[in-house]
Amino acid sequence: MKKIVLILYNKLSKTPKDDEADVIEQVNLVASALQKLKYEVRYLQIDLNLKAAISGIKRIGPDIIFNLAETIGNKGEFTFLANSVLNFVRIPYTGSPLIPMFQCSNKYLARKELKAIGVKTPAGFMLDECHKLLPTGKYIIKPIWEEGSLELDEDCVFMGSDTDFINRIMKKSRQHYFIEEFIDGREFNISILYSADGPEVLPLAEMTFHDYPAGKPKMMGYKSKWDDRSFEYTHTRRTFRLGKEDDHLRKQLTAICKKCWNELGLKGYVRIDFRVTNKSEPLVIDINLNPCLSESGGFMAASKKRGLKFEEVIERVLEDATRKN
Repeated sequence: MKKIVLILYNKLSKTPKDDEADVIEQVNLVASALQKLKYEVRYLQIDLNLKAAISGIKRIGPDIIFNLAETIGNKGEFTFLANSVLNFVRIPYTGSPLIPMFQCSNKYLARKELKAIGVKTPAGFMLDECHKLLPTGKYIIKPIWEEGSLELDEDCVFMGSDTDFINRIMKKSRQHYFIEEFIDGREFNISILYSADGPEVLPLAEMTFHDYPAGKPKMMGYKSKWDDRSFEYTHTRRTFRLGKEDDHLRKQLTAICKKCWNELGLKGYVRIDFRVTNKSEPLVIDINLNPCLSESGGFMAASKKRGLKFEEVIERVLEDATRKN
C-alpha cells in the first residue's frame, strides 16, 4: 500500500501578490515529485480556522505531511501557526520544527538566538534606540515578521544623520519593525539540505548587482525578487563562481551554516542569507526555514548546481521528517 503524503499549504488571499501566489507552483512541483516517488498525494489548505485544519488532517490520516504553508493570510506573524497545528496532531512533517520556526520567523528574536550560539549579525536596534545610531552610519529599517522581502527595498535604507527619516520611522510600531546596520558588501544566499551524513551545504550562491548607479543600495529587496519589470530584478544575478581567493570565506560561510543547523535545531531544507563586510567578515542577515522550492528560487538553483534531481531533494526532506532523532 502506498504511503499517503498530505501537502499542506496556505490558502491564498483574494488578491495575492506574486510572493504569496508562488506557493501554488511549489505545490504542483512537490506533488509531481511525490508521485514519481510512488506516494499517494493529498492536499489541504490552511487558514486561520485552525480547528478546520486539524479536522481535515485527521480525516485524511496521512503518513507524512509536506508543509508548504509559508504564511497564513500573507501575514508573517502567522508563519509558525501551521507548525503549531502539525506539532499538535503529532504526524511527521517536513521542514524545521515549531520552536526554531517561531524563533526564526521573528527576525529580531532570530538575532538573539544567533548571538547566543556565537554567530555574528549586523548591529541591530529597536525603534526606541535611534539615539544610538551613528550619524556617519548607514542603516535599514526592516519588518520583524514579514518574509519574501515584503516591505523591504532601497527606500528603507537611510543614514544615521537623516533626522527627518528617523522621526518618521519612530512613529512606526515597535512590535513590527527594527533597525539594522546596512552592510555595503557582498551578499550570499546559501542553501542547506539534510543528508544522512549531516547537513549538506550546497554550492554557495553570491548575488551580484550589475550597473547599479553610485549611491543606489545593493540589496535583495522585494523588487529584485518579484518585480520582473524592475531595474533591480533585471540587474541582479546569481553566481556560483567563487575563486581561489575566496577559499577562506567559503570555509567560514560553510562552517556558520552547519553551526546554525546543528545548534538551532533546523531540519529538512534551509537557506541562510549573509552580507560580507569589506574586511571579509560574514554576517547573517536572515535565516529562511522551508525556503521557496519553485524553479526560479535560490534553493533549487543551488540543488541543480550540486547535480541533484528535484525528486532526490524531496526524498531527502521526507527522510529527515521521518527519521528518529
